[in-house]
Amino acid sequence: MKPGIALPGAVWPAEARRLAGLAETAGCEAVWVLDVRREPYLLSAAAIQGTSTVQVGTNVAVAFARSPTVTASAAWDLSEWSGGRFVLGLGSQVGPTLESRYGVTADHPASRMKDYVRAVRACFDAFRKGYGKYEGEFYRIRRPAFQPGADASVQEPPIYVAAVNPVMTRAAGEVADGLAAHPFTTVEYVRDVMRPALAEGAHIAGRPVPKLLLQLVVTSTREAAAAQMVAYTVPAYRRVLDHAGLGEVADAVLAAGKEGRRQEARDLIDQNYLDRLGVIVGDDLAAGLERWRPLADRLSLSVPWFGTEPAEQVAQFERLVDLVARLDS
Repeated sequence: MKPGIALPGAVWPAEARRLAGLAETAGCEAVWVLDVRREPYLLSAAAIQGTSTVQVGTNVAVAFARSPTVTASAAWDLSEWSGGRFVLGLGSQVGPTLESRYGVTADHPASRMKDYVRAVRACFDAFRKGYGKYEGEFYRIRRPAFQPGADASVQEPPIYVAAVNPVMTRAAGEVADGLAAHPFTTVEYVRDVMRPALAEGAHIAGRPVPKLLLQLVVTSTREAAAAQMVAYTVPAYRRVLDHAGLGEVADAVLAAGKEGRRQEARDLIDQNYLDRLGVIVGDDLAAGLERWRPLADRLSLSVPWFGTEPAEQVAQFERLVDLVARLDS
């Protein structure tokens, strides 16, 4: 199966529809939507409109910036509109970014995410039956189906939860249908940390181990890849580099980024750990995918968005679609 593909972060809805259609024609197994600039549920609607067979999903929408009912309503309607092709991917967002971007805070993110997913599913149940409520640790929703009436024919969308650290990965194993793994990872980290934590969470809940969806960044140059990974080298993800024995390098990159020495940060990444992360540089997509396929149940490809102009993001996406289309040749 060919991998899925994520739309460019800066794409507008009208362009999203066209690009999603290109991805479907190229044989991509899914079209994914980021939550880095545009409203992800509007982009998902545009992608659904431009396709007819592939799955369309958020990878991922920031959960804690939206109430569970708001999220559930959007996902429910997108599932109905797509004929059951929509996948709801949710992420917590790292704490400082959540506050600086949305002006909200969320304590105990792993426990809160489990409660959030359960609340969303309770809303789905209420929408299906026309009534219901939810009483959880963090969320209490008395009337999610504000206008009575059952939507009995709508297919409940699967829920994926994004994680990097093992605590959130374990939470995904407990409640999610899939784990959305981040490109800021290594082969060893997925194998030694994420896979076991996901299985542990599933065992705790007495349920099957969720699928693992791994996103990879594909670029034509190392410079673009390193620039994207500067945005991902944050304290919350440092555990990945600690596991690789690169804690001191992580400190140097974080210090350079904080002090505005971005070129130095990019150079440190390029020289020390770019080739170990979920990054594919160049045109040999098949070879780049080979080392990751045994670790994931599904793969998704994305293009850099950090520090990349919108037109260049679209150009890189079209290049990536062409590479995917040629995978079988």
